[in-house]
Amino acid sequence: MSDTEDEEVQSRIVKITVVGEPSTGKTCLCTRYLGGNGIISSGNTQGAEVMAGQCLGLRPPVTVHLCDVGGSALATTMLKNYLYCSDVVLFVYDLTNLQSFEKLGLWLRRAIEIFESEDKKPIMAIFGNKSDLEHQRAVRLSCVQKFASEHLLENFKGSARTGETVNNAFTKLVARVMGMKVRRCFASVNGFSPAIKNGELNGPDPLPLQSEPTHSLIMNRKALRRIHRASSSVCCLQ
Repeated sequence: MSDTEDEEVQSRIVKITVVGEPSTGKTCLCTRYLGGNGIISSGNTQGAEVMAGQCLGLRPPVTVHLCDVGGSALATTMLKNYLYCSDVVLFVYDLTNLQSFEKLGLWLRRAIEIFESEDKKPIMAIFGNKSDLEHQRAVRLSCVQKFASEHLLENFKGSARTGETVNNAFTKLVARVMGMKVRRCFASVNGFSPAIKNGELNGPDPLPLQSEPTHSLIMNRKALRRIHRASSSVCCLQ
């Protein structure tokens, strides 16, 4: 990528508007992606809140504005203002709450109406939150897949609480908007996204983007000695 293209990417701002029913974890999802722990103690969002950060999974990093829309906005005329100039509209539902998924149809129809007269159409996607409560799932996977297929929506599932899939989902959506390939992304540590430190953006590339943790097949001598010392078993060939 040339210096001119780098400057264009760095000056570009991708707006992701996050919508859905109350208590689906939209705010937690946004804060988790921006480096928080995904736990919010306050009540439901009133109106909309805009948060800013950078998508570190792309090179060069891309500036991202997340517009967290309150669940009550569906019944107001302000929704059009909140969705204005969105590059991505992410519809969030709680996979333990069937009603939150069934209401996505209303949110989707309203968004389509708003963008019908616009030349620029946003990418639309759904995100099933609270996958850490999979044992309490109330929304059938087949219903989700059918809904996403019928409406040509990107389909993600993850957890704002543990961080599962959150970075991957947002990074892939930003990459689609920018027409860039997903190359790298910060991995979460013990379920928490590491905070961005000064100078880190210009430092070495972060860890590879991956949906599941991997383990190196190469072990250095020091690590091998530690394992040998910790082991009390003896293997004998007979």
